[in-house]
Amino acid sequence: MLKRILDLFNQPETDNQAPISPDLAAAALLVEVMAADDAWQRTEEDAIRKAILGSLDVSETDCDDLLAAAKSQHQDAHDYYGLTRQINDHFSPEKKYELILDMWKVAWADGELDRYEDNTIRKVAELIYVPHDLFIKAKLEAKPA
Repeated sequence: MLKRILDLFNQPETDNQAPISPDLAAAALLVEVMAADDAWQRTEEDAIRKAILGSLDVSETDCDDLLAAAKSQHQDAHDYYGLTRQINDHFSPEKKYELILDMWKVAWADGELDRYEDNTIRKVAELIYVPHDLFIKAKLEAKPA
């Protein structure tokens, strides 16, 4: 019995999911910020739509599809590593900064910054190798006046 349990831990991990697109990964990370405080608000979803349309350069129809897929990805997500791997593989440093800026805009969209939103963005910034000074710059740039 113990041997079977140990064998489960020693088996190589297989990934049954198809790889996701970099755009879907970015949208899913934006949804993660919205969901971090357990309060999905319309203003945050609007900020995600604006980010998708502006930063990811997709049409209105594709934006709705991408947002729906990102919400689905959120429910299936176990960690950020698969998402951030796509970002690291396909985004330039400038595009990564823009993603962090968009994440801050989503976090501030409801008028207040929750500590869980802050922690989510901080974790993603570290995983996609955005330097701390740019992380802070994006936070201040996104903060409403």
